[in-house]
Amino acid sequence: MESLSHSCPNTGSIGVAHLMFTQLITTLANSYCDLNPSYPPDQSSRVLSGNEKYDFIIVGAGSAGSTIAARLSEVDHWNILLIEAGQDPPLESNIPALMPFIINTTYDWNFKTEKSEKACRSSKNGQCLWPKGKMLGGSSSMNAMLYVRGFAQDYDNWRELGNPGWGYKDVLKYFKKLEKVHAKNSDKEFHGYEGAVAVEEFSETILSNFLPFEKIIKDAASELGLPEQQDFATSMKSGIITLWGTVKNGSRASTAKSYLVPARDRKNLIIMKEALVTKLLIDNKKLVYGVEILKNGVLRNITCTKEVILSAGAINSPKIMMLSGLGPREHLTEHGIPIIADLKVGYNLQDHILVINSYIKSNIQSPLSGKHDAFYNYLTRRTELGNLQAIVIFIDTLKNTTDFPDIQYHIFNNILLSKPSLIDTTGPNEEFMNWIEGIRELNDIAGIYPTLLRPKSTGRVLLRSANFIDSPKLVSGYLEHEDDVKTLIRGIRFLEKLMKTDALKNASLLMGSAEECNHFEANSDLRYECYIRNFAVTVYHVAGSCKMGPKEDLEAVVDPLLNVYHVKGLRVADSSIMPKIVSGNTNVPTIMIGEKAADLIKAEWLK
Repeated sequence: MESLSHSCPNTGSIGVAHLMFTQLITTLANSYCDLNPSYPPDQSSRVLSGNEKYDFIIVGAGSAGSTIAARLSEVDHWNILLIEAGQDPPLESNIPALMPFIINTTYDWNFKTEKSEKACRSSKNGQCLWPKGKMLGGSSSMNAMLYVRGFAQDYDNWRELGNPGWGYKDVLKYFKKLEKVHAKNSDKEFHGYEGAVAVEEFSETILSNFLPFEKIIKDAASELGLPEQQDFATSMKSGIITLWGTVKNGSRASTAKSYLVPARDRKNLIIMKEALVTKLLIDNKKLVYGVEILKNGVLRNITCTKEVILSAGAINSPKIMMLSGLGPREHLTEHGIPIIADLKVGYNLQDHILVINSYIKSNIQSPLSGKHDAFYNYLTRRTELGNLQAIVIFIDTLKNTTDFPDIQYHIFNNILLSKPSLIDTTGPNEEFMNWIEGIRELNDIAGIYPTLLRPKSTGRVLLRSANFIDSPKLVSGYLEHEDDVKTLIRGIRFLEKLMKTDALKNASLLMGSAEECNHFEANSDLRYECYIRNFAVTVYHVAGSCKMGPKEDLEAVVDPLLNVYHVKGLRVADSSIMPKIVSGNTNVPTIMIGEKAADLIKAEWLK
């Protein structure tokens, strides 16, 4: 207080006003500091000393890897090494609405797909960007934090594909185990309250000027017979979903914060940061006994006595495997890599895509808070910047009897159109950006993007070369199957129905176009297909590239216990093992995979 009074002229004596002002400044400063937790320290020097022996090496401190590391370190006599290519998350990571500021930075792997004539046409060079977190917590430190598990039928399908132990009733206990729910009307049969990951309702932290949009969209959907659901994990049906998120008091609950921070003082959990795993160490008996890493420009070998667990994600896990000689024979031979096991690594790649050119313009005049107001509200009450979305809509466009939705609508407030935004992070070309610039000037608009939940098209992760420094070739496979296009067209047709409701009678639907689409008849299937092939981009949900399946499945890479076929001492545990991508956001299912993987490992080695 003394230094503050000397810096302000004519303050006079220190009175009540001065005390109240300095108390406010202190409160703001403390709130700001509370956003950045004390992450576990980098213990690279301890690892590089060569004096340690490890039972398990985990590659990747993302959604699954952080979970597994924390759970395995619960066993006191096991030594766990967790290797992460990135560093601690930045402060922006913990403020939900600042997510776009992290993408395309050093905290992101900055992957790009190969050019395709069938998709991403309005992205620069015809390449979609695939952001992936490169830091503690991985993509859980930069995702949109939606708490969506998918549907029971997703997991029952996994079981029916030959994966016992992965049906919905089997995995439900792991969803309950991971979560610490603090939400109204939660059902104890479906939820947990003692887990690591905070789960709260988003409604209290959304930008206040979005609430009028939320109401009219809810009303419009209700007119079409879609029920509102307060707890999607319980009902799991088509309808309007009031979102829950992996947040705690308006701050991101990444796996780095949820699992690693509480475990930071465990002596048997060693974390090595900014170290790139270049390949697996495999002996002549096909036993995986360690990894080769690049740290400070030097290659080193690190060994373990029990297992290596790959949790590097659906892009880097298959890349590391192929560089190590585990992958498709023809492809590895092409790059001069000796074959250790001929496996369909990199195949079965799946992703959710959303069409980013549809916007509802209404007569709602609720200007956004100024930047300073928004930050003040966030620091004092954790509102305004505490979330990106409040609701989503799930629909079954075929209206079959299973009530298994095939389209999800992400509904975003105008803040996502400011710079940078999610649109910028998809890498749009100049033509689309020019159209968006006009949209950004409006304050009475909300983006409503149809998302394909169960794509029939698949892509592939390929090596660009045998050099681990080179980024992999990512063939998205987007929209190769005509049924995917037809489903998204039906998703756009639903928006037409939505706009005809009484709730939206004073609103209009704005759709960005591309020059090549303009010669098709307005509102025709051909025009909408053109939109889809131009404006469908990733929802950051890449999965499936190390498929889980029975040994009879010639595309399976891991068995239902997550062991890699034809070698010993190696498991994969991340979104890459999904035989079919789940019908919804993938972060929480990936954490679930981490929880189950940890139990599988404990069951084997503690028996």
